[in-house]
Amino acid sequence: MTVLQRCGKLVLLCLLASCGEGDDKGNTGAAAAGSSNAGGSSDAAGSGNGTAGSSSAGGKAPTAGSNATAGTGGGGTKPLMPTPVGETPEAKWVNVTGSLAGLESECGNMGRVAADPRVDLLVVGVALKGLFGSNDGGATWTPLGTTGDTITNRISYIAYDPISTSTFWESGIYNGGGVYKTTDSGKTFTQVGDVTHCDSVSVDFSDPARKTLLAGSHEQSQKLFRSTDAGATWKDIGKTMPEGSGFCTTSLILDSKTFLVGCGGWYGGNPGIQRSVDGGETFTQVSDAGVIGQPLLAADGAIYWAGHQQGGLYKSTDKGEHFSEVADASKVKSIEPIELPDGRIVSVGQATLVISDDGGTSWEPLGDPLPFTTNGVTYSAFRNAFYIWHWDCENAVLPDAIMRFGFDYRK
Repeated sequence: MTVLQRCGKLVLLCLLASCGEGDDKGNTGAAAAGSSNAGGSSDAAGSGNGTAGSSSAGGKAPTAGSNATAGTGGGGTKPLMPTPVGETPEAKWVNVTGSLAGLESECGNMGRVAADPRVDLLVVGVALKGLFGSNDGGATWTPLGTTGDTITNRISYIAYDPISTSTFWESGIYNGGGVYKTTDSGKTFTQVGDVTHCDSVSVDFSDPARKTLLAGSHEQSQKLFRSTDAGATWKDIGKTMPEGSGFCTTSLILDSKTFLVGCGGWYGGNPGIQRSVDGGETFTQVSDAGVIGQPLLAADGAIYWAGHQQGGLYKSTDKGEHFSEVADASKVKSIEPIELPDGRIVSVGQATLVISDDGGTSWEPLGDPLPFTTNGVTYSAFRNAFYIWHWDCENAVLPDAIMRFGFDYRK
C-alpha cells in the first residue's frame, strides 16, 4: 500500500486532537511554533470550523477550527486540523511561482516558503523585495508589509505565535534588520531591536508576554543574541558557548531558562547541539552531531533536528538532554523536517519527499520525484498541499521557484 492510499487516519486525528476544545482554551503552549508547526489561536481558532480571520493577502482568510487550540504545555503544540479550503490539488508537482518569477533580487532570491498553520496564508520571502502572501494556495501573490518598517533581508525563518493568529516573527540575513514582528497578519512589520544578519529567531511561547527571544547570527562562531524584554534590547551571549564551537546559528527556546542551540561544523568549528538550563548563562554540549536549520518541536514533545552537510536526522525525547540519529543521510537530506496534522513526520529524501509514521524509525517515499534540488518543504492543511522551493545566486527569482503537490493527509 502506498502512502497516497493510506486510510483510516480520522480516528488517529481525533486521538491526537482530543476531538474538541477541552482545557486547551487560553493555554499559551510551551513551544515555539515554526513555519510548519504551531498551536491554536485566541483570535479566531477557538470553536467553529473555518471561521474567518484577518489576513493582509487577499482580505479574509479561513482559520483553523475547534481542534486548532494551543498545546497543553507538555511538549509541542497540538496539531492543527483545519477544514480544507476547496478540493485537494492534483497529486503532481505544479509550478505556482506566478508573478514572483523573474522578480529582481540577489543571491538567495527565494529564501523560504512558509504555510501558516493557523490561517489560510502562504508567506514567501524574496531577498531585497520583502515578503509576499497568498490566500489562494499560490495562485496569486500580494506584497506584505506595505506599512511600517520595510523588510529587505533574505528571509531565514518565520516563528508563528501559537495563540494570536495575527502575530509572527521573521528573521533574515544581510540586508536590513535581523528580526521583524507583525501583529496584524503581515500588513505592518516592526523591526525588533537592532540585531542584524540573523539565521533564526526563537520565542519563548511558554510566557504570555513573549519576553525571551534568541537570534542566531549568520555564519559566525560564538555569537548568539538573547533578549529578555521582547526584543527591545539584545545581549550577545555567544561567548558562554564552548570555545571552538562551529556556527551555532539556530535555536529552540523551551522556556525562559531552557535553550537548545544547533551548531554546524563548517570552516573547522566543532559541530554539536548545546543546551542551557540557566537562560544562556552556561551551555553544555549534549550531542556531537552537526545540525542545520531550525529544529522541529513535534506535538508529542519530541525534537527533530536535521543533520548538516551530508544529511540525516537527530531526535530527542527528553527535552534535548540527549539526541540520537533516527535517519542517516541515505534516507533524509539536510532539510528541516515538518510535522503533518496527524503527527507524521515529513522530510526530503534522495529523490522524493519521505514520510514516517513511527517517529522517524522507518521512512517511505511520498509522491512523485522532486522536480529540483529543494531548499525546503512546507505543508498547508488548508490547501492539502506540500510546497517546495529553491533559489540560486543570480539576480532574479527563478521561473519555477515554488512548486506545489496535492496531498490529503486525512486519507
